[in-house]
Amino acid sequence: MTEKLPIRLTWNIHWACNYRCSYCFFDGRWMEYAQRNAHRSADEWERIWTRIHELYGRTFVTITGGEPFIYPDFLEILRRLSRLHWPVNVSTNSSVGLDEFAAAADPEKVSLSLSFHPQYQLIGEFTASVRSLRERKVNLGCLNFVAYPPFIPDIPGYAEKLAAMGESLKVIPFVGGYRGRNYPDGYTREEKRALGLDSGWVEGKRRKGRLCTAGHRSALILPDGAATRCGQVGDTGIFGSVFDPAFRLQERPMPCEAELCPCDEWKVIPDEKPPEEAGAYLP
Repeated sequence: MTEKLPIRLTWNIHWACNYRCSYCFFDGRWMEYAQRNAHRSADEWERIWTRIHELYGRTFVTITGGEPFIYPDFLEILRRLSRLHWPVNVSTNSSVGLDEFAAAADPEKVSLSLSFHPQYQLIGEFTASVRSLRERKVNLGCLNFVAYPPFIPDIPGYAEKLAAMGESLKVIPFVGGYRGRNYPDGYTREEKRALGLDSGWVEGKRRKGRLCTAGHRSALILPDGAATRCGQVGDTGIFGSVFDPAFRLQERPMPCEAELCPCDEWKVIPDEKPPEEAGAYLP
């Protein structure tokens, strides 16, 4: 059983990616966000994460982006981070850096969650990466796939290919607009059922006004060093910066400001896989 840690930190390491997926949260805004990137050396990040360790002990860290593996000297940063904090889960589009990672990473401390993007990768290429990583004993978390409306007819085939390898595809609802329809509301009844979006899903994600541990027992570290309560409130939830030697998490839970919390970022979850309610695992 995975050890439960008191603090979970999500680190959005930078707003930069070698893909430009149509369904990305940052689609059309990469240049705008990139102006806030604050790339720091491995030495600087080691000092920051050491200070966090002195404050809170070992924490559970999830690293996202953008694409983490194109961050300068990422593997060295990851090596030093995982001396202090683990488990660490890195969310990657699986396009770069996997060979070097597999050769260097400690599977007892660091895992990968891979995302499949049909706009840039064939399913055969993705399954080959999964198979290769398994053979090299890399610890894998979720195999993620966004249910962008044009992709929906292909989902059963993708899931079948992974199932043949003993793997499950985690299908995540698309949030955004497509051809005049707003998603996830725009899914058909059958699609909602397949994605686990039953009639109570939206109500179960409403958090506004309720006391929330985000910012107190968890936080999102942005690429400019700012710490915000979670990704749902973004900049409006910023309460400090990890670059500030006086940085601390909030002293107590505060009311939620988000209308919906589809990612449940307020939960401090020690498991590699998020709860199944956040998306359907197929088959």
